Amino acid sequence: MARLARYALFALVHVSMCGGLAKLGRNSKKPEMQYIEVKADGSDAWRAEVAVEALKNGGVGVIPTDTSYSFVADPKCKDAVARLLALKGNENAKKPLSLLCADLGTIDRYTRYNDKATFKVLKKALPGPYTFVLPASENLPRVVFKGGRQWKRHTVGVRLPDDAVSQFVLDGLDGPLFSSSVPTSEDGDQLVCMSPLQGGDAAWCENVDFVIDAGQRPIEGSTIYDLVEEPTMLRQGLGPPLDGL
Repeated sequence: MARLARYALFALVHVSMCGGLAKLGRNSKKPEMQYIEVKADGSDAWRAEVAVEALKNGGVGVIPTDTSYSFVADPKCKDAVARLLALKGNENAKKPLSLLCADLGTIDRYTRYNDKATFKVLKKALPGPYTFVLPASENLPRVVFKGGRQWKRHTVGVRLPDDAVSQFVLDGLDGPLFSSSVPTSEDGDQLVCMSPLQGGDAAWCENVDFVIDAGQRPIEGSTIYDLVEEPTMLRQGLGPPLDGL
């Protein structure tokens, strides 16, 4: 897999609404981005503890999942979410952010559904390479786009990845993470520093605080089902079609 270049990899540190990462002075040197290599099976995922702490402090980073590498940020940290939206770029800004969850209990907290059929689908398919669109609960933080436009979310796509490394990260937090897939190169290479979709000279690696490299991950993305009303497959991804849906 193509690796991130080791030259001049720095993170842009911002003040978070969570009161974490320190503000850099005008003459301060940008701290080096945390590049963390772990084994694919997560047997040494403890090395990613620094990433967990960065997320708690309002950081933005890259973690592996079972369907791709993803940019992630704490939904409660407004500045971090703004940075995540900037990484998506103007062209993809309207595409919704998914919610990575540690367990079914977290999904229950951030969504609203009352029928047993939906619960059975979630319990059968998760953890796994699926995204399920469900009605959002009042616990989902509101997102404000650049310019003050509010993201009125009545639904949210939730994921519970079958990945030991992302599970370690999620278990270390007190809630879910907003996520957006990291773009791959034209050759399908992962973790390649590209110019951001929003434009400009800086690459995305200059706008994250850490990268957890766990080796090659799939790039097909998750299979997406809308369960708000009648179950509907919105996209065929890595997960096979589910029986009865």
